[in-house]
Amino acid sequence: MSELNRQVASTSAVPQGEPETLIGHYFRDASRHGLLTEKGERTLSRRLTFCLDVLADVQGLGDDVPRTIREVVGQCSESELPTLRSRRALRLVKASRELLIQSNLRLAVHIARRHSNRGLSMSDLIQDGNVGLIKAVERFDPGKGFRFSTYAYWWISEEVKRCLKRGQRVVRTPDHIVDEIRALQATTLKLHRKLGRTPRQSELAQELEIAPSRVSELVVYGGAEISTDAPTTEDGNVMLGDALTLGEQETPEQALVPRDRRRILESILEDLNPREQSVLSRRFGLDRPEPDTLQVISDDMGISRERVRQIEKGALAKLQAKYADMGDLVGN
Repeated sequence: MSELNRQVASTSAVPQGEPETLIGHYFRDASRHGLLTEKGERTLSRRLTFCLDVLADVQGLGDDVPRTIREVVGQCSESELPTLRSRRALRLVKASRELLIQSNLRLAVHIARRHSNRGLSMSDLIQDGNVGLIKAVERFDPGKGFRFSTYAYWWISEEVKRCLKRGQRVVRTPDHIVDEIRALQATTLKLHRKLGRTPRQSELAQELEIAPSRVSELVVYGGAEISTDAPTTEDGNVMLGDALTLGEQETPEQALVPRDRRRILESILEDLNPREQSVLSRRFGLDRPEPDTLQVISDDMGISRERVRQIEKGALAKLQAKYADMGDLVGN
């Protein structure tokens, strides 16, 4: 067994003192999946390489397309594959993907633990470590001859480092924004030491070679998050979330009103025959910007205006007889 495997295998499944916590449950579940040996990884890589080649040939992918799950499988489904051989290959690829993830969950835990004293919770570190693990599985090219655990180590470490860089923020900030915020903070500290005062926005912009307006944006992005549960009064009876309103924006309930009305109308029209549905819809402008005149409908349908009027009158009478109480229809 390699040194890395020995370190990962020695990772305690359930840390002392937290057997009943969420992390404890996760460790227990992760420990149920054994580590792949070097021989097991080689066997899995050969099987994955063969299956990816089969799927690539069926889809007509050229040699320039990397033989990875991300590039070859993508959104491919069994129903789109023409042969039993290719469908079986797809199932084997999906099974191999799941096995690679499950057998390396403890590797993600091992790397996350190495950074557990940096001010972030283990759950956040493990979560991002698992994101890195999934990215590694999707991008791994088994035909290159590298061990997956070695390849995954870099991806997991990178995601954990990004997690540390973002810090304890509820709203996930894009990595490139985080880099800009860090650069602004470092430049602010440098200029403060150099000038003996807080640097102006224009000075920061000149030093970073960005627009002053961008400095303002980064200051806002880097500001502390405020909880909607924060009290706004001294007695703590009123929370910030209670004082927030949508202003002139419509509420979620209001946004659903047009959809519900449309569903009710469609339900009503189902009781009419196609000709009656067409006449009523056009006369009342249900499926068009404005209603059509009797003459327009008459010309389009090849019938007289009087016949259109009769169809409209008969359809309305039919609906009035059935839906005398509209409350029965809308559930009131």
